[in-house]
Amino acid sequence: MEPEDNETRELRHLSDSRQRRQGADELISLLPLETRHDRSYAYWASKQLEPLSAWWWKPLSSAVMGTVTTATSLLLHLGFRRVITDDLHKLTDIVEDPLRDRPVITIANHESAMDDPVMWGMLPARMRWRPSTMRWTLGARELLYRGPVSNAFFALGQTIPTVRGDGIYQLAVEIALQRLAENQWLHVFPEGRVNQTDRLLRLKWGVGRMVMESERTPVVIPMIIRGMREVLPMYQPIPLPRPNPFSSVFYMRVGDPIDFAEQLAQWRAAREKLATDDERDALDEAVRIAIVDRMWDSLDKLKSDSTRAAAAAGLLPKAPL
Repeated sequence: MEPEDNETRELRHLSDSRQRRQGADELISLLPLETRHDRSYAYWASKQLEPLSAWWWKPLSSAVMGTVTTATSLLLHLGFRRVITDDLHKLTDIVEDPLRDRPVITIANHESAMDDPVMWGMLPARMRWRPSTMRWTLGARELLYRGPVSNAFFALGQTIPTVRGDGIYQLAVEIALQRLAENQWLHVFPEGRVNQTDRLLRLKWGVGRMVMESERTPVVIPMIIRGMREVLPMYQPIPLPRPNPFSSVFYMRVGDPIDFAEQLAQWRAAREKLATDDERDALDEAVRIAIVDRMWDSLDKLKSDSTRAAAAAGLLPKAPL
């Protein structure tokens, strides 16, 4: 692993401050309500936090996600010379299993602002129109939740508003834990921002908290995508996608599931033996770091394996993964 930078050390210092931890209801109550946008945002945030039992949620959510992912499926097949998926069944078999009694968390590298929803255009059509077999994901509030219309669109699109810099005890993580409690599928870009370099960034710790505090231990599935950084490079004067059906290649590979059940059982057993909150906090932090490090190792290995496989098959003639 890379050495810690200043940001990581600061997060390590702040992550377990009990003064920063508030319950979900309190976090909702603290949302401002002065403007129409504020009230709209608070409404949709509270709806996402609740069990999704309203009669209108499923058809509207299905319409939003099905329409968007169908459009991105067309973009993939019309805008790229090749579209390759390796081992997609490792994801679909688990998500669609009618007997599944555990939530699913997928993690992936983050090449562009369009990774989600473009990558889900690879899913079978039968999944894309069913909210129960589609991902929930975390998205930057300042970019997506910009007014009443976009608030409704992204909320129904099962995108949880995340505030960068608010840490692991923010409302977004509480909403994610609610979805995991219902055995839903949650997708996370744990690098926390777009990264178009060849090296994975250190992963944010929020996903570690989700794994540790989920009522049932999630199945964690790593994924690697390649091709979107050529389609939407960073720092363009005009940030528009530029797919090329004559040269662009989109590649996605799904890795083997990671099971944290044994690690979490050991953590809970050790935690019960500790006498003080400070000791428990220190253990929680150490285990959270270990979980995220294990995810990083899995993603990094999958990325290296994907590079070799793609190069051997001549699928990615441009820059390596």
